[in-house]
Amino acid sequence: MSDKQLITTVGVGLAAASAGILARKTLQKSWEKVTNEPAPKDKESENTDLKEAVTWAVVSGIGAGLARMAVQYVIDKRKSK
Repeated sequence: MSDKQLITTVGVGLAAASAGILARKTLQKSWEKVTNEPAPKDKESENTDLKEAVTWAVVSGIGAGLARMAVQYVIDKRKSK
């Protein structure tokens, strides 16, 4: 693998990871606005019931995954031009 390919691969990975983190932070703020409670952070917290924890896990997982996939898609599209 050439240096340029390595840099591109690392850059794509960092962009996708950053998108996932940004999406998760955005979802946390949205969750707090909708539920008037902070997003569940600790599964062992006595204030978090199972339904809330599972809902948060699904919502945040899908949101972060979609953000990473979208960034990867856009970058791949640009590389193919």
